[in-house]
Amino acid sequence: MKKYAFTMAEVLITLGIIGIVEAMTLPSLIQRNNNKVVETV
Repeated sequence: MKKYAFTMAEVLITLGIIGIVEAMTLPSLIQRNNNKVVETV
């Protein structure tokens, strides 16, 4: 019986891709949140 598991390289590549996507989307979300704060104040 063979156990299936992710290799270290696969995990690091996946985390790297998630990090890149997060780095691209976070600034726009922060800017949108700041705009809402300014409007409500």
